[in-house]
Amino acid sequence: MVIRPFSVIFVTSLLLVCSISPSSSAQILPEADLECDDSTEIDLSGGTGSSLISCELTNPTSGAETVELSYQSGVLDTAGPESVTVGGGQSVTFQIVIASPTGQSAGTYEVNLSAVVTEWNGVPVSVFGFSDEEGIEVEVLPYTTCSSSRPSAIFAEAGEDVSFSVVYNCDSNEDSNMMVSLHLLKKGSTQEGMWPSGFNDMSEGDCNVQNPMGSVNCGFVLTTPSNLQEKWEGCLIVVDEETNPGWSCSSDFAFTLTVNEKETFVPSVGIDVNGTILEDLGVTEENQKYFIGGGAGLVILFVSLVVLLRRRRG
Repeated sequence: MVIRPFSVIFVTSLLLVCSISPSSSAQILPEADLECDDSTEIDLSGGTGSSLISCELTNPTSGAETVELSYQSGVLDTAGPESVTVGGGQSVTFQIVIASPTGQSAGTYEVNLSAVVTEWNGVPVSVFGFSDEEGIEVEVLPYTTCSSSRPSAIFAEAGEDVSFSVVYNCDSNEDSNMMVSLHLLKKGSTQEGMWPSGFNDMSEGDCNVQNPMGSVNCGFVLTTPSNLQEKWEGCLIVVDEETNPGWSCSSDFAFTLTVNEKETFVPSVGIDVNGTILEDLGVTEENQKYFIGGGAGLVILFVSLVVLLRRRRG
């Protein structure tokens, strides 16, 4: 007759358990008590995220135990010790790392940790199923990070309509529909106030970005004041309704806007202008004043003759 090693172990363990008196079985039967942090959070706004969980494994019996640990974490990644040895009446602390894949949807996930006693006082006892379990609630936090591709600067004349487009991109792990809008700041301002008269957003329709991982090309039309007395300097900011861009013209979402007042052209007639023409005709600079004076005299004489002729006819 062949006696298998497993049978010997099983019979030995069974005899060991059966030989324990009821009054002392609670103290020396294989047992493990597992306690871990109940919950944790993971922030993925930086791209990747993880959390450290502390656990304590207690051996309430009088004999040393070897405890095997296993993890069930679903879509999350978990790393920790595979087994722990705990002396009789002692406790051991250990840590596990729970990590989330990049872009994991926001929500609550469950991680389960199981502790199974595999040896007690050097005797294999896993067949009896002495074990404990602990559940950990993991919340993957929602995040949305947006950026834009925009003009570096816009220059316009007073009264001119300005047309431009901005590509707005969002990295997000939650479903959302956010409106993207245009804001106007004067140079040096730290908040958006009333727009000066003449500045108007005449863009057609709304521009919305749909998350997660949304991207949209927004077109804008801005009118400018036609009666500017001096140059207007400031910036435009294109941002969604949830993001705080940092309200200044140094914001990552801002680009410069400069509107120049309209130039008034006044005809200029003088020595400088006429002198240049006369020089082209070969009149020297020294004789130009005589030439111009003579021309003016001829004009006066001509006007006088016209007036005199009209009087005689009258």
